[in-house]
Amino acid sequence: MGNNAEARQNSFKGYPRGWFVVSFSDELKVGDVQTLNYFGKKYALYRGDDGVPRIMDAYCPHLGGSLARGKVNGDSLVCPFHAWRFGPDGRCNHIPYSPRIPGKALVETTPCKEVNNIIFMWHDPQGGAPQFDVPVLPECDDDEWMPWVHAKLRVHTHPHELVENVVDVGHFSPVHRTQVEKFENEFTGHMAKQINSGVAYPIGGGVDKYHIEATYYGPGFQISRWDGFMEARLINANTMVDTGSMDLRFAVMLKRGKDARQTEAFQKGYVENMSKGFQEDIDIWMEKRYVENPVLCEGDGPFHKLRKWYAQFYAPAGVTP
Repeated sequence: MGNNAEARQNSFKGYPRGWFVVSFSDELKVGDVQTLNYFGKKYALYRGDDGVPRIMDAYCPHLGGSLARGKVNGDSLVCPFHAWRFGPDGRCNHIPYSPRIPGKALVETTPCKEVNNIIFMWHDPQGGAPQFDVPVLPECDDDEWMPWVHAKLRVHTHPHELVENVVDVGHFSPVHRTQVEKFENEFTGHMAKQINSGVAYPIGGGVDKYHIEATYYGPGFQISRWDGFMEARLINANTMVDTGSMDLRFAVMLKRGKDARQTEAFQKGYVENMSKGFQEDIDIWMEKRYVENPVLCEGDGPFHKLRKWYAQFYAPAGVTP
């Protein structure tokens, strides 16, 4: 384990509290069951016949069969080992060879919601209920907008690296060759906002004079409104696999143009640019060292404010770090 991972494990014990992306809606059809390996645990994600996605612990309390290898029955999940069936509340509601169901036949469930054609799980190490909501993007139900085009990377670092980009105005030019002309940050409760205007240079060439407002809603995901050559909505989301790695998901949707084929090509190009940009960041993260008390200068972003904001999601609920 390198200095980078060690420093983060020392600075951030365990896992943060918040909403985290586990899938896009088009990745989970009715009747599907998937394995989720997040926050050092294994979960089963399934979509019932009623169309609702649900998450529960992966292991059956009977003899430990993996529910993530089970089958959907109505709104319930059936264990593949002995066919015990568990409902949306986690309680066993059917055992094919027993008229009586033990009172302890219960699987822990995790709050899950589908918003903006994305599936989120709530994670709180203390087991608390959700403290804030996922904002609704009306564009997701607007036929004038394309559906999400999305991608995922496994990154072997702590998501703190990613989140610090929200204040790191100084890295845009040397790392991403973007000319920043205006840059501001706002911190309000569980939200951290970046307002950024400038000039970007896409992979395909040309110049994109842009204005972006990007907001983190808790530590797990950021929604961005990009106004440039085309109107776009972006999301990037981090979900910790363990204390040293995360799944980084990112997606874009564009407002439909007169030429559908051209709009699809632009949307694909946006995702390629996002992937390239994140890879540029990753190359830095893999070789850098985490500095707990950085020597900052005039012109740097408000790193200390960002770190204090981020720390609230590791502190017990209701405690100011």
